[in-house]
Amino acid sequence: MSLIWTPRKELVMRKELYRPVDFQALLAEHGLRLSLPAVIALFSKEPRAFRVRTLQGICNALNCRLSNFCDIEPDPPAQSDATSNQLLDSLDEGIFPDPYKFEIHNED
Repeated sequence: MSLIWTPRKELVMRKELYRPVDFQALLAEHGLRLSLPAVIALFSKEPRAFRVRTLQGICNALNCRLSNFCDIEPDPPAQSDATSNQLLDSLDEGIFPDPYKFEIHNED
């Protein structure tokens, strides 16, 4: 998954916030209480998982949309091809049976 995570840019542009502790205070004002290490992680690196409540709190605090600081793009073709090949292999292994082999599809 190609995630583009740029909350720092939005923080500086919208609220002129440069320090994680200031962002932590802003989030708390909008009802989202996060630890300072969690806020620093949001500032400095791409998250591995999201809670909808956290994303909503960030959007509320910055008065913006998720698309202003986060975007997800399709995987590069090499990764996508490997995933689709795995799916095709699993089909060959019989994990997903042929639906037309069931009696419901037989003509009387």
